[in-house]
Amino acid sequence: MFRLEIRQSAQLMVEEAYWWYEQQLPGLGERFVNETYASFEKLKQTPFYYSISNENYRQLLLKHFPYKIIFEIFEDHVIVFAVYHTSQHQDKLFE
Repeated sequence: MFRLEIRQSAQLMVEEAYWWYEQQLPGLGERFVNETYASFEKLKQTPFYYSISNENYRQLLLKHFPYKIIFEIFEDHVIVFAVYHTSQHQDKLFE
């Protein structure tokens, strides 16, 4: 199993999405966070399963929300750089 590091910027993206979804419908933000963290667990187990999206970065699409998790695999760990809405342009995340 890989060790997982979630960058602060990615954690802030999750928190912002949580609050947005909670304002739309109470409990929806909690569902978003639960799905996101379940996806983080998948990354720890099978990070090579997910496609390369940009250079060395890989992506995992959430199943029920229009969000992507952008990450990179290193020797024994995975770093999550972003959790962002799919309508955003990914290139701006790494400027």
